[in-house]
Amino acid sequence: MNIAVIRKKYTFHGGAEGFSSSFIEKLAEDGHEVHIFAIKWQADSSHQNIRFHKVPAVTFNSFLRDLTFAVSAYFILRRQKKSFDVIQTHDKTVYQDIYRAGDGCHVEWLKQRWKRTGFLGKLSIVLNPYHWLILFLENNIFKQCRYKKIIAISEMVKRNIIQNYGVPSSDIEVIYNGVDIKKFHPENKMKYRSEIRQRHGLEDSDFVVLFMGSGFERKGVGYLIRAVETIPQQVAVLIVGKGDAKKFSNIIKRQRIIFCGPQKDNDKYYAAADIFVFPTIYEPFGNVHLEALASGLPVITTRNSGAAEIIKDNVHGFVIEEPEDFRAIAEKITVFLDNREKLKSVSENARRLAEEFTFEKHINKILELYKRVVATR
Repeated sequence: MNIAVIRKKYTFHGGAEGFSSSFIEKLAEDGHEVHIFAIKWQADSSHQNIRFHKVPAVTFNSFLRDLTFAVSAYFILRRQKKSFDVIQTHDKTVYQDIYRAGDGCHVEWLKQRWKRTGFLGKLSIVLNPYHWLILFLENNIFKQCRYKKIIAISEMVKRNIIQNYGVPSSDIEVIYNGVDIKKFHPENKMKYRSEIRQRHGLEDSDFVVLFMGSGFERKGVGYLIRAVETIPQQVAVLIVGKGDAKKFSNIIKRQRIIFCGPQKDNDKYYAAADIFVFPTIYEPFGNVHLEALASGLPVITTRNSGAAEIIKDNVHGFVIEEPEDFRAIAEKITVFLDNREKLKSVSENARRLAEEFTFEKHINKILELYKRVVATR
C-alpha cells in the first residue's frame, strides 16, 4: 500500500511522536510505502520505503503553527489524494481517511483541567486562543465527518468523542497502542540499572519510583511528589521528561526528587526503576504505560488514563480513582516498598500483560482497517 501519514513533527521526547515514528518504521519494514507529511521530522530513519514531505507552516507560536499546518496539509493532500491508498492523520487536520485520536479529546482535557483550577486558571483557559483553535479543528473533524474512520486508542477516548460530539459508535475503532517488547524488557535491568542509578547518585539498594512524560501539570507530577512526601521511608523519584521543575520546589521537603529532563535512552530509565507511577489528570492511553509494563514495572495510574482499562488492581499495579488522592497513591507505592515478594510477582504479571500488546498485533489491526477503508472507495 501507499500510505500517507500526517504528523506535525518528531521529537525524541514526545510519546505520541515517538509512537508515530515506530509505527511508520514498522509499516515500511513490512513493505508498505509510507509518506510522512510534517513540518519537521528528525527520527533516525533511512528506510527506502519512507519518504518525507515538508508541510509549510508558520511556526512563530503554537496557534499559528497548528492553524497553518492544518490548512497547508489540506491543500497538499487534497491535490495528491489519488497517489495514496490511505491518508491517516495523527494530528488535528481536516483532510484524511482515518483520524487517529492519539491525543484524545481536547474538550475533555479542558473539562478535567477546569475542575482542578481556580479563577485565574479558568480565565487563562477562556482567553487562550490556542484552545479555541483546537476545539474548532476537533469540532470540524467530528461534526463535519471529515473522516471515513476514527481510531480511538482506548475505550475512554471513544466514550469522550461520542459524549462530546455525538459521533456514531460504528465510526470509531478502538485499537490500543503497541510496544516494542524487545527494546523494553526486564533483562535491561542487568544491563543498565547500575549505570543510570550511578548517573544520578543512587545506590542499588534505593527504592526508585519512575515518572516519564512531558507536560507535568496534565500528567500529575505534583500529585506524585505530594504522595512520596507522605511516605516515612526514604524513596527516590526519577522524573524524566520536559517540564518546569521550579514549580514543584516548594513541595519537595525530604525525599529525593530528581528531574532528569528528556532522555533518548528511556528504556534504560525503566531498567533503573522499581515501579512506575503516572497520576495523570487526562491521558488517552500513554505509551509509557506499555513501556513500563514491558520493562517489568508495576504501574500505578489513574482512572483518567485509557491504560487503566488493561491494568488489574493488585495484579499489574493499581488504578487510583482521582489523581488528587495523593494519600492513596502513597499507600499503593508503600505496598511495593514494604513487600518485595509482591513487587516481584506483580513485575512478572506486568511483563506478561505487555506481551499481549506487540507492535505486530497493532499493525495487523491497522492494516485490517486500511483494507476496509480502501474497499469503500
